[in-house]
Amino acid sequence: MANKKAIDFKKIFIVGGVGLAALIPLRLYQLFFITEEDKSGFLTHVNASVYVFFALLVAFCAALLVLVSVTNKVTASKSVRGKSKALSVGSGLMALGLAYDVAYCASLFIRSLLSYSSGTSIMSYIFSNGMLAVIFEAVCGLLACIYFILFTLSYADGKTTYYDYKLLAIMPLFWAMFRMVRRFMTKISFLVVPDLLLELAMLAFMMLFFMSFARISSQICQKNEMRKAMKYGLVSAFIAMILGVTRLAVTLCGKSDLLPRDFAFIPADLFYAIFTAIYVNACSKTGRDASEDDLLPDSYEEPKNEVDDDFLGK
Repeated sequence: MANKKAIDFKKIFIVGGVGLAALIPLRLYQLFFITEEDKSGFLTHVNASVYVFFALLVAFCAALLVLVSVTNKVTASKSVRGKSKALSVGSGLMALGLAYDVAYCASLFIRSLLSYSSGTSIMSYIFSNGMLAVIFEAVCGLLACIYFILFTLSYADGKTTYYDYKLLAIMPLFWAMFRMVRRFMTKISFLVVPDLLLELAMLAFMMLFFMSFARISSQICQKNEMRKAMKYGLVSAFIAMILGVTRLAVTLCGKSDLLPRDFAFIPADLFYAIFTAIYVNACSKTGRDASEDDLLPDSYEEPKNEVDDDFLGK
């Protein structure tokens, strides 16, 4: 800790806010003025805004990673205890976003089945059409939604009982993983369709966040995980906010045809960004001192059912 700097998380959030203020208008300009109106998502031409956008994106993501890595304000890798209205609201929004994504995946699967012809077997069609990943995304999304409902109720009544559901704790990770698998099957250019590249980057950091989040929440191998959760969580939330706000703005303006096909506004992205920002802020303010991480075991060991010899001898 001697090499860490006293960088308050308020300053880190300000850096993220400045980045959003610079990148969101740039992305909106691209969507409104240099995107083809045929739902292909391709840009009519690559001008300076594209290169500036990616350069600033990399710079601000790197800044967030470095700032969280060097600050000594990171708390212990333990969940916030007691009631928390902010965490309850944030996790409630996350549950709503996941529920919407489950419904969206179900509609994708149904539309795919309706377009099925008897030329091939149904299983071959599902595999070749990428619907298997959609099915797993929906199932894991539903289980993740249930987990965040429990998360919401725990912070609403202050009992923090969600850490007992260790299996459900990893479902958000699997949801993000299968969503990434579905996106990897999208055959489209990264440079001229920034949405795909942005979403893949968001999902990669989201998976890293949910991995640490699951360990902290379920109290399994959580030592030194809070810094990872804060670091990867803020970067993924930063990208998710760009995607969520720009897609929502375009949709509200009645220009959803400017968004690439299958890249419509999904509340899960925006709600994830809100939840993660609330989670990091709550942990940085009300979390325990980082020195408590030294008391945590390096690995998880199942509790042993030891026999009390003294008791048996009595």
